[in-house]
Amino acid sequence: ITQKQLLQEVWGVSQSNKTNYLRVYMAQLRRKLEQDPSHPRYLITEPGMGYRFEG
Repeated sequence: ITQKQLLQEVWGVSQSNKTNYLRVYMAQLRRKLEQDPSHPRYLITEPGMGYRFEG
């Protein structure tokens, strides 16, 4: 999913360019869900695109 899509779905159209929100939130999710947040297995960053969930 692209960063823009994720921002629009979670925070609405008016926040779709605030990628700093998304980076902070994803880091928090990784700390809660990943065994080793610095080497995520589930919430994968796709450079230049957005994020991918590996189940």
